[in-house]
Amino acid sequence: MASIVLFTHTRWEEAPRIRHQVARLLRDFGHRVLFIERGDSVFKYRSGQPQEVEADIWVDRPLRAVHHQLRVASVLHHLEASMVAPVVRRIVDQWAHGAPDAIVNFAHDGWWLRRAFPSTRLVTIIHDDFEAQSRLPFHSHITWTLRRTCMSSNDVFAVSIPLQHRLQEWCSAKLFLPWAIDPYVAPATDMSAKDVLLFWGTVDNALDLTMIHKISQQRPDLRLLLVGPTQTAGARKRITESLAPLANVEIRPPAALSALPIDRVLAAILPYRGTPAVDAVTLANKSMQLLARGLPLMISAMPNYLEQPFIVRMDSPDGVNGAIQRIQTGFLPWQPMIRAFLDHHSPQSRLVALGFLVP
Repeated sequence: MASIVLFTHTRWEEAPRIRHQVARLLRDFGHRVLFIERGDSVFKYRSGQPQEVEADIWVDRPLRAVHHQLRVASVLHHLEASMVAPVVRRIVDQWAHGAPDAIVNFAHDGWWLRRAFPSTRLVTIIHDDFEAQSRLPFHSHITWTLRRTCMSSNDVFAVSIPLQHRLQEWCSAKLFLPWAIDPYVAPATDMSAKDVLLFWGTVDNALDLTMIHKISQQRPDLRLLLVGPTQTAGARKRITESLAPLANVEIRPPAALSALPIDRVLAAILPYRGTPAVDAVTLANKSMQLLARGLPLMISAMPNYLEQPFIVRMDSPDGVNGAIQRIQTGFLPWQPMIRAFLDHHSPQSRLVALGFLVP
């Protein structure tokens, strides 16, 4: 059993993303995991000790002096590292009784982890286009730390093809896509009963409301069901008000797929609007869970999305109706392809890629 530290800018209680999934993946294959989450400000920080939140998964947080988006000069990066590194070393030493066996870093500004743990294997997973998401009208400060983080890592992975290409300037980054968490479940075969298009994810500003209006208006015979959380109450209110006139659109709070009328779902929709962050997506994190229920994907924007017969574009020249007709025709014939795709992208395959499992 190895002791593995995950370093992130995410709180454990947030909606599960790839950081949480990697933590559970490592745990499920016999490792102890420490999930170091986003730090507290120096005014709120209280030194504690790692808490076990699930079997063999512990969580703790360091302090944070300056938000990572606001460290606009190298001196601020070095100041942050000088304050955070000793706290992280103390947390890890208390938990692992020395240096951990490996660190999986999800932070673009984790360059100082090599100095803090010079003999530990350091694996970095770049999961967002941090430069494109800069809150400031420039991003050289993000490039500064991203470059150093990649160059100080033993292995670097990227969750999309554009990110992989971006990192090649500094390292031999490998592609790391989501994997099949859930086993494949054959869907109901009564096509006449499938009258729902399901969005299952964060109901937030990334959604293309114009596309949702178009689907609703062109296909009044289908029901659009949007299920998931929203980061802010303001965004939820704006989206709800925009979609309120559409009689065949319903917004629901977060729910498990098992609690939804899956037998009536024709396809899962990913109606995103084009942004630099969305453009970089190669495979959305939730896609594997949707595919595991036998649901084809109907997408918009995301020009670098993985191409498969069961992933259909609704912003192609064929439009919304063309996409829906393709899905109605292909739904049942595609099921063996979907199952084979999930088998190929198994949890074991990702552990092999990360180097934590011998093939």
